[in-house]
Amino acid sequence: MNTDSATDTLSHVKAPNWTGGKVDSFEGAARVLTFADLPLGKNILRALADIGYVNPTPVQASCVPLVLAGIDLIVQSQTGTGKTAAFAIPTIELLEPGARKVQALVLTPTRELAKQVAGEFERIGAHVNIPVATVYGGTGFQEQYDALETAQIVCATPGRLLDLLKRGAMTLDDLRIFILDEADEMLNMGFEKELDAIVERLPTARQSLLFSATVTE
Repeated sequence: MNTDSATDTLSHVKAPNWTGGKVDSFEGAARVLTFADLPLGKNILRALADIGYVNPTPVQASCVPLVLAGIDLIVQSQTGTGKTAAFAIPTIELLEPGARKVQALVLTPTRELAKQVAGEFERIGAHVNIPVATVYGGTGFQEQYDALETAQIVCATPGRLLDLLKRGAMTLDDLRIFILDEADEMLNMGFEKELDAIVERLPTARQSLLFSATVTE
């Protein structure tokens, strides 16, 4: 990570409803004591307080301002360190409520993880009107079709998502943020062809975030 360029970019962090925050440099992330020190709106802070999140973990303190600044990231962080919230918090902050189009996509290797990630988005966005849809195989299409009509965030497994894209049930033309959770695991599980086909359908102008517990060279 180029901390010099990150520092320059962070001085221009802007997000909807941001009314404060003390982080204006990459180095400043290390001094964050509470979520109120981050550039987050009151609705996000209210939801975090409801959940009981007060002090950000290191991965959250480091990633939130960088994601808000529009920087592409590859992040290695062990399970249990709060990496889901590290990308969910800024993603929700960056989206405009009520857009009725898919603006953020999270791909996961399993349906269990997709449901878990979607649940975290729903908790953090409890006071913001940004609908979340969960897309995975092994279940009927109709409920997922219905959810996709208004979804702004989609948490999905690659196979079912690609199926829906080929059926024309959804489009990624308005996507702003693309997230791979457990990115290396998806490749290890044989999803390379599906991932390539999905990436081909993404806008070139997008932010990409890759998170995993293990990242090899």
